[in-house]
Amino acid sequence: MTSFFIYLVQSSLVFSCLYVLYIIVSSKVTFHQINRFSLLLMPVVALLAPLSYLLTLEAPSTIIQIPQFNEFVANSETVLVDTIEETSTKAYNFKTILFGLYILVSSLVFLRMLHSIWLLFQLKQQSKVTHNGNVQLIHTNHTNTFSFFNWIFISKHVNPSENILIVEHEKAHVVLKHSIDVLLAEIYIVFFWFNPLVYRYRKSLKSIHEYQADSWVLNGITKTSNYLAVLLQNIEKETATSNSLYSYFNQSVIKKRIDMITKKPTAKMYKLTYSVFIMGATSLCLAFTKPNTTEKLLPSTTPQLTKEFVLDPPTLFPVQGKSKKDISSTYGKRRNPLKNGKKMMHNGIDIKAPIGTPVVATADGVIAKAADQNRWGNLIVIEHSDGYQTWYAHLQKFNVTKNQSVKKGDVIGYVGNTGASLGAHLHYEVHYKEAQVNPINFIKE
Repeated sequence: MTSFFIYLVQSSLVFSCLYVLYIIVSSKVTFHQINRFSLLLMPVVALLAPLSYLLTLEAPSTIIQIPQFNEFVANSETVLVDTIEETSTKAYNFKTILFGLYILVSSLVFLRMLHSIWLLFQLKQQSKVTHNGNVQLIHTNHTNTFSFFNWIFISKHVNPSENILIVEHEKAHVVLKHSIDVLLAEIYIVFFWFNPLVYRYRKSLKSIHEYQADSWVLNGITKTSNYLAVLLQNIEKETATSNSLYSYFNQSVIKKRIDMITKKPTAKMYKLTYSVFIMGATSLCLAFTKPNTTEKLLPSTTPQLTKEFVLDPPTLFPVQGKSKKDISSTYGKRRNPLKNGKKMMHNGIDIKAPIGTPVVATADGVIAKAADQNRWGNLIVIEHSDGYQTWYAHLQKFNVTKNQSVKKGDVIGYVGNTGASLGAHLHYEVHYKEAQVNPINFIKE
């Protein structure tokens, strides 16, 4: 559920960026066909961009794979379980309510769209229908003339002198299949109703439709002056309640249409600015690609350095001044109260110690990772000789940096309470040839 909300937000952000870019760069140019294509492409890019990480390929080299941390502090199970369960319940309830609200509003928007289509069928059944080629002319008492697919709803209130031009305009909508665009925009709004820009996007798309229809009419035998006169007569007319699904002839964009009709055609060289959209869309897709986190555990200089290291497994106790008696949770399967008592594998040992207690390298090696790793908290991974790795989790802070060489007994960090931890302790693991093994079998000092 969380991933779904994250996807919606990410997709909405991509859409918003592209639409704002369109408003700044292209909304006032006369390249209507390109603008229509750009507007239709925006939702597609927005929907696919957050999924672009699936295309990222990673090199099959040795990497550090950080699994999800699902451990818990053994000596604080009761407190931890109560806290986690309470937090999880609250988070679950909030997410459920939020998801329910999203589905409710989406359903209402979808039902509103279906209701609009149903009203069209009702209006058609109550009106006289004539045919003009592939177009059906529906004569209604409606105050506006508009089209929907191959239906043209003609208002009886339109003057006969205006009727021919208006019908020709609506025929352009039919031929150019503008209703498909509008329907797709409405479906997109069903899922992204929470983004205020989608409603302005719909207006922009319908404006482009009007510009194209105007050009269609004016490319015929119609005089521009006659056509402009019809538009001017319609500006002052009272507009009935607007419905976003229909292409109304008489709508608020008439003034913009007049400006576009009388505007000098944009220079063809300006088409080069559309490369901004290509670069913008590409950049947004790349922003969601999975980072190439494949990291070589040993830097290129490590093979030479390892000659100085003692070829010895990690035998030192990892917390300075502590011993095996301070181990609060051992390696192996145990019942995890966070998973309804299900037996789960504990892949390391937990060592109780006050915050700030020095943590030492248990063998010679190279720091392969020293960074915050979410539920692991501050994590150090050391690469040792002969295929050994040691992991030190929940640290307060680091005393080393990545690619630094360390000797057995060097202080690498300090015990903390970071990540998924409710008590000061060190979670310590030993990996041998990428398999997690029992650290107790190696500790001798």
